Amino acid sequence: MELLKVLFSLNKTTEQIPLPGQVIISPVETSWNDFGFKIRCEFKVRISEKHSPVEGSMFIGFLSPDNLSESEIDDFYEKRDSLTSHILRSGQDIVTKNMLPPFFTMLPDLQGYRDLYDNLGDKGLALFLRCVNDLVFHKQSSENWMKRAIETEVFKLGFMRNSEPFFAFYNADSVIAGEELRNNSTISNILNLEFKLSGFVNSHQLDFKYQPDSIIPKRIGVIIGKNGVGKSESLKAFCRGALQHKDKGLSLTDSDGKRPMINRLIAITSPGEASNTFPSERRATQKLYYRRLNLSSKGNSLGQCLLQLARGEERIGGLTRKEIFSKMLREAGLDTEHICVQLKSKHYLGLSHFLYGGGEQDKLTWWANVDPNAEPKTSRNGEYFSLSSGQLTFFRFALLCCLYIENGSFVLLDEPETHMHPNMIATFIGLLDHLLKLTGSQALIATHSTYIVREVPTEQVLVLSVEEDEVQTNRPRLPTFGATVDSISQFVFNEDTETRLTEKLYNRLKGENFADYEYELSNELSLSALMRLKRMMESEV
Repeated sequence: MELLKVLFSLNKTTEQIPLPGQVIISPVETSWNDFGFKIRCEFKVRISEKHSPVEGSMFIGFLSPDNLSESEIDDFYEKRDSLTSHILRSGQDIVTKNMLPPFFTMLPDLQGYRDLYDNLGDKGLALFLRCVNDLVFHKQSSENWMKRAIETEVFKLGFMRNSEPFFAFYNADSVIAGEELRNNSTISNILNLEFKLSGFVNSHQLDFKYQPDSIIPKRIGVIIGKNGVGKSESLKAFCRGALQHKDKGLSLTDSDGKRPMINRLIAITSPGEASNTFPSERRATQKLYYRRLNLSSKGNSLGQCLLQLARGEERIGGLTRKEIFSKMLREAGLDTEHICVQLKSKHYLGLSHFLYGGGEQDKLTWWANVDPNAEPKTSRNGEYFSLSSGQLTFFRFALLCCLYIENGSFVLLDEPETHMHPNMIATFIGLLDHLLKLTGSQALIATHSTYIVREVPTEQVLVLSVEEDEVQTNRPRLPTFGATVDSISQFVFNEDTETRLTEKLYNRLKGENFADYEYELSNELSLSALMRLKRMMESEV
């Protein structure tokens, strides 16, 4: 049953007023170069008698009818018939959708979807988009026509020619679902999290205070502790609290005890981490923009993410997202001139060239043929090699953050140090902080790594521990920013590495004369460890 009657007319929609329950679509002749497809249209829709007519712009493309032979299908697409030519061929001024070949549409930018949402509401917008075969609305559909539509030349070269429709195709579903919060880019600086885990006699209570404008900016919070103390569960609880899940005993509030101000929530899991660290996305019902991203090879398609980045021209702090991404890679020691993107043809294209080079038609060809599942390679002397696990983790992190972070975002990361070299961790935290600064955002990290702890001030670190099934939350007693790894480990994990190793050596030399080993050990032990061993061995005498 058709809920809205879709009509096509050569007369401009501004000259016509649709009846209640009607959509009128008319072609627009412009000088805009879309490779001859002439996809620009205007529409006017009136959902019902109580609604006023709403108008806007859209793209339209056509599919070959099902009853054609292969040669006739080739001829159909070769002609590149526009809406105007299809209407003229019918011999009528106004035609219905069943008088035309199968068609599909899309609005030219995100603002178009936003305006329709504001004018029609969520149900009216969904009704309109469903009836005009909008590609964003049907994007998750398994219907054959949708799959055919995105493989057509008119979609790849016409619809996707500019950045605005490209981003509309990949991101307007958040507008349709009512998730997007556009009027608020502020974020709460004081956050109080409380939740109850089975196996603990008391609740977890974690307090976070962010101070982005202090002398040492405090944009990143860190939760650290041994296994089993609830680090990942704390991130999960934070996420569920921000999304307003109704969990018993769970609360996430600001300094006034109210729901905190967070514009969007980005949760990133690391390779090897359980997929259920963070709740699933519920785009049809969630009111806060929320994305769950994965740094593993089973996560988000690298090719598609790189494609979105290459197409974008949006700026953050004066730089485009791809410029920030390139900067992050260079500072991590990854040369964008030698990193390569794989195309479906199995050929490789330099990442820098993929992001910035080539003419317009070259770019469209590359973008249409990037392999969505292939991982980047590094080229040396004409050969291509895989990135190390740490390099690939950093690459994915930089890509996802640059692609999805917006003003007022809260970024949750579960053990991001996995597979990452300690030297790269400092770069990782520095670049994350830079992104947070550009967007007025904050982050919370659950980690085992003392290398991450020494990159943030003491006030930003929460140490979780358990004594007799009671969870305890403490701040480190020593300044953490720039501290030694050993000193942090000693407090966090009750681990004195030097003492432990000295005792192990003492057990091997017990009963021996220290003087017989002093010269040899002096070249291998620190002075403090050597003196401790001497005291232990001489105390036997």
